[in-house]
Amino acid sequence: SHQKQADQYNQYHRSLQFEPDDLVWITALSGIAMGKWRGKKLSARREGPYRVMERLSSLTYSLIHTITGQQLSPIHVNRLERYYSFNSID
Repeated sequence: SHQKQADQYNQYHRSLQFEPDDLVWITALSGIAMGKWRGKKLSARREGPYRVMERLSSLTYSLIHTITGQQLSPIHVNRLERYYSFNSID
């Protein structure tokens, strides 16, 4: 059963790696309960953009907010998503 669960998890798992100066979103935890969104209907599910300052380990990163300059450290990779702006989509 353990192997079956591992196979199911790994089937769609994608490993993420970011480089310094990459822009990322951070998933907001305030509206999440048991893995499902429980926030208000139109509340933001992600915060950002943040710039990756450095990779602290294989799973954690140090970030800085691009507008406010607020530095966050450490943030686990499972809370991060690559940032795409509307201007970068052609």
